[in-house]
Amino acid sequence: MSNSNWKYYFDKKAEVHGASVKSSDYFDDASFFMQRDNTLCWLGAISGKQILDAGCGVGAFSEPLAKQNTVYGVDFSEKSLAFAAGRGLHTVTGDLTALPFEDGMFDVVLCIGVIQLIEQYMPVLAELARVTKPGGTLLVQTLHKGSLQRKILGLFEQSKKFDKMYTLGELASAFSQYGFEKIEFLKMYHPFPFVTVGKGEGLTDSFCTSFAIKGSKNIG
Repeated sequence: MSNSNWKYYFDKKAEVHGASVKSSDYFDDASFFMQRDNTLCWLGAISGKQILDAGCGVGAFSEPLAKQNTVYGVDFSEKSLAFAAGRGLHTVTGDLTALPFEDGMFDVVLCIGVIQLIEQYMPVLAELARVTKPGGTLLVQTLHKGSLQRKILGLFEQSKKFDKMYTLGELASAFSQYGFEKIEFLKMYHPFPFVTVGKGEGLTDSFCTSFAIKGSKNIG
């Protein structure tokens, strides 16, 4: 879908569900909290940092980080941002390909469940890399193209909801291109609650349904 269609989609979800995690696009509430808790645990304890939640929606994912950090949330859904502000995020309406922040502003940049909604993701990654400070962390979560489950579901879908899915190797290459090192993966296996962590082993894991990738921006 186009950006305007996605904006309408998430504005309507925010109208219907308000601050609820149902305004985000997860299978159910349990799936959301499982992915959030595992991802933030993997990210590690953070305090006193500047954090960007790019494509924050109603702010439910980064809300736990707002208690001890300064968290900025950017999204094109103004109705979603109203709820994100209520969760303690400093909200900005904007385009992820033209973020209104200076170079290297953030210690941590999160982009959760966003890049599967867009066809041209590299300009977004380039902009996320730009605002990540040297030595800072970029973490992106998305859908796994190699998932056997998703391939089977795709045979029965009446319409194409997501514009793109990704292989682990594809995003690892993109992270390297934009100057990130120490790349690691968190792999998830919906509907099961367990996750696995690795540095690239098993890039063809067909049982992984979604994954997060994080890297540290090269200081040199």
